[in-house]
Amino acid sequence: MFGFLNRQAAGRVREAGAEKPVLDSARIVEIMESFPIGGKIRYFPTPRKDILLESLIIAYGINHYMVYTQNDIHVERPDNAPPRILLDDDWKDVAVDRIHNFCFVIPDVGITGKDLDYVSRAALKTGGWFQRGEQFTLMSLFTQRGVPHIDAVIRKNVLLKEGYYANHSVVIMEVLPDSLTYVDQRQHHRIKTSIPVNVYLSEEGEAFPCMLVDFTESSFKVCLEGQAALARQLGRRRSVIVAIDLPAQMRSFILKGRVLRRDESHVVLSLKSRLVGDQFEDMDLMAAIDLKASLLQHPETR
Repeated sequence: MFGFLNRQAAGRVREAGAEKPVLDSARIVEIMESFPIGGKIRYFPTPRKDILLESLIIAYGINHYMVYTQNDIHVERPDNAPPRILLDDDWKDVAVDRIHNFCFVIPDVGITGKDLDYVSRAALKTGGWFQRGEQFTLMSLFTQRGVPHIDAVIRKNVLLKEGYYANHSVVIMEVLPDSLTYVDQRQHHRIKTSIPVNVYLSEEGEAFPCMLVDFTESSFKVCLEGQAALARQLGRRRSVIVAIDLPAQMRSFILKGRVLRRDESHVVLSLKSRLVGDQFEDMDLMAAIDLKASLLQHPETR
């Protein structure tokens, strides 16, 4: 339908142009399925995995077309041939047989830096993250085969003059199709560390200083040395709260978990939720990745 597909707005992504090699249409379809329009993403500058930001995809740039809704993309899947992408333009199908350029468009809402460390905030003051040529890794919240990861390069910042997002600043990120991977979150590798934490038996209870000694995406192993009073109360499936402060990254986490098992000196906790604002929310895959990325930056993690 007219307006959903806007050639003039899309001209802003045209500069990559027809001189580029033809992209694999099957891979582009796979990317669109993993990173749908309207889908939330988390992303970080590729060299800085400790900085995790959030946004959403508001449009695709496909060659010289800007597409604002998934409903205007149709895929034909002929036998023994690559998929064919059709775009709906004012009730007419426009075939895109040779894709030279595929971009994500996200809002340019700015980054406050309130949760970033000193080095990261300094980078923001000297021009920000969305600089032409900067590379980011994006993670989709749309997960079926694992968490999709893909790299993209900043092409430009644009103030749209028309279309559904007229007068809004956006960032155009050219996708690197060959970088698409899936991270299987069922593979939980234990990582050794030594990070002070406080364990609570209730929200208003006493704080028991302990040590986090290893972790996965879904569990903590906490050393109970010197905390006999706490250890006696940690029966199987007992709910506890764990508070972690990471001053070097200017991050803190308050997590709820349940006791999986305990021996004389350690307890293993299954992580269930995290404090967001003033409420606890379930630990989804992206929250687990955020936590893991932060813990990996601690100097005692190895």
